[in-house]
Amino acid sequence: MAHRAGPAHVELLALSRTSGSAVTGQFRIVNDGQSQLNLHISLFEGGREGDIRSLEANGIGLLDGAGGKLYMPLRKADGTCLCSSLADKELAPGASLDVYAVFPAPPAGVNRVTVTLPLTVPMQDVPLSNGPVRALPDQTDPASVSLASPRILTVAGVAEGDEQSVDDDGDKRAVRLSSDVLFALNKADLTPQADKLLRGVAKQIDASRGSTVKVDGYTDSSGNDAINQPLSERRAKAVADRLKQLVTRTGVTFQTAGHGSADPVAPNDTESGRRKNRRVTASFTMPSPPAAPAGGRPYRWAPGKPASSKTAAFTAAEARNLQVEVNSMHRDPAGLTTFVWTLRNNGRSQADVGSAFQLDLQYNGRLSPVSQSTDGISIRDTAGDVWYYPLRASSAECVCTSLPRADAKKVLAPGESVTYAGVYRLPPEARTVDIDFPWSGQEGLRLKGVAVR
Repeated sequence: MAHRAGPAHVELLALSRTSGSAVTGQFRIVNDGQSQLNLHISLFEGGREGDIRSLEANGIGLLDGAGGKLYMPLRKADGTCLCSSLADKELAPGASLDVYAVFPAPPAGVNRVTVTLPLTVPMQDVPLSNGPVRALPDQTDPASVSLASPRILTVAGVAEGDEQSVDDDGDKRAVRLSSDVLFALNKADLTPQADKLLRGVAKQIDASRGSTVKVDGYTDSSGNDAINQPLSERRAKAVADRLKQLVTRTGVTFQTAGHGSADPVAPNDTESGRRKNRRVTASFTMPSPPAAPAGGRPYRWAPGKPASSKTAAFTAAEARNLQVEVNSMHRDPAGLTTFVWTLRNNGRSQADVGSAFQLDLQYNGRLSPVSQSTDGISIRDTAGDVWYYPLRASSAECVCTSLPRADAKKVLAPGESVTYAGVYRLPPEARTVDIDFPWSGQEGLRLKGVAVR
């Protein structure tokens, strides 16, 4: 747990379907340090600081990776959470506190989830049991109160590549293919290089559960729409026609449309932005994740220094005394990869890392919707040459360590360390990856050859 007064950790006590419509989770927070641990605003959902609800454990979530949903704690009709209140909760060194949260139940077929807690490494691949759990003293039975509508957030993932990019949002996937690879300038005839990309898309459509594929063509803002509009339509049709030949599953229908220079995904005032806007997008239901390859286990906390598989120092001058240690890069059966890493200060002065790892418009081409987050740390699939960013919930919070809250550990004294994490949707074939750590809008460190286990 990346608490500023830490070290501390969280233990899962129970996670069970206690009724047909509710899952109850119980957790134990343990103070492993020598200082008092103030918990009152440690587990609230991002964006609620200053609200009375910031004193609740309403930031705990159940992530269904296959369904692309994040289940947040149930609320009473008055808005209060069916979860522990943390007002004035403090832990002495060595002490612990048990907390709970009640969630809307995922569909019956969801038997395992990732548990997300603010400031805490995600608990990956946790089985859902069935039946009652021991009630904590402050625990509320959802059947005894009037409930507000459940909060079930969609979870989106973004992958950026020169030839193709992928946007996953809930159970929808949009594959953006570069027109510069698919077509010659101002042409709508597919190039020989296009076939490799389209074969990959066709395999995804074959593995998809949906029956409709939308193919949309776009141009940049160069020229005028009298030319761009029909060009985008012809390109969309050319891609759809080839996909029809490549897709082997029966019953799949294709819808095509051209949009000219409308709906840009990047600014048109730079060449790199215009290149991203020249695209054809194929949208369809996201494929079911294949079974995770054998080997590796989810990260588990243990006393002492975390084990690491790779270590490297930052190259950015302002961070030259900081060191990254890779603790875990594990893919679970739902198709999600959780990356756990430790940041260590080997220098003689304190280091403030609050804004260092967030998305930056100039460096990443995108701006972080939540400042002081670790959402700028990207993972490159070396085989596909595509960069993947942490998943993000529809609340705008990334499924990664978020540091804007006052209780976050973001200032490291000399000799101190902190463990952060992020959840990514890497392709099943990705076995070795590179990891890019930005530093305040510039390159900070690039780790190569990290194994996904």
